[in-house]
Amino acid sequence: MMMNPLPASRPRERIIETASRLFFRQGYCSTGINQIISESGVAKASFYSHFPSKETLAIAWLKQREEVWIRQLKERIAQHASADRRIAAMYSMWYDQIREEGYRGCGFINMAGEFSNEESPIRAVVRDHKNRVRQLIANYVLNEYRAVMKPSEFEELVTVIYSLFDGAIIQAQNFMQDWPIEAALKASIKMLAQYRAP
Repeated sequence: MMMNPLPASRPRERIIETASRLFFRQGYCSTGINQIISESGVAKASFYSHFPSKETLAIAWLKQREEVWIRQLKERIAQHASADRRIAAMYSMWYDQIREEGYRGCGFINMAGEFSNEESPIRAVVRDHKNRVRQLIANYVLNEYRAVMKPSEFEELVTVIYSLFDGAIIQAQNFMQDWPIEAALKASIKMLAQYRAP
């Protein structure tokens, strides 16, 4: 799977790999520690030596998922010289994720939705991740527009492109179809045309 690039062999890796599969398939709240221990094939003592709680496991999984996802996104956009092609490369992440994981949406948003407390460490991890994605779009996808636009206009462009991109996978999950991704990609490219090309 795209988000599990290495085979899990050590206990900690097996636990995270199992949690990734179960959290995505069942949700955080519906997945118990005993099920994770059973399906990962580790002893209970081994589990708790790595993760004192299910929450710490969830945070470790989110951080690992982010590391892989951000690296792959950077690799894809680095292959293209123009902003429109870099945007298309961004959206290719969603198509590949659906092909490999199904219409399960964004693992970060899914996880955040299970925590009503805004002060939850999980919610903080998700917010940090989304902020990093937005900054990546500003610095790697749209950076050449920064020099030819007013700061406020550039920030608006970044926010719109980010919102379309991030919202696309959520609506694809909702409708169980690809068209929200296709529509968001077209809208993103059209948005670029409204600004003077560098």
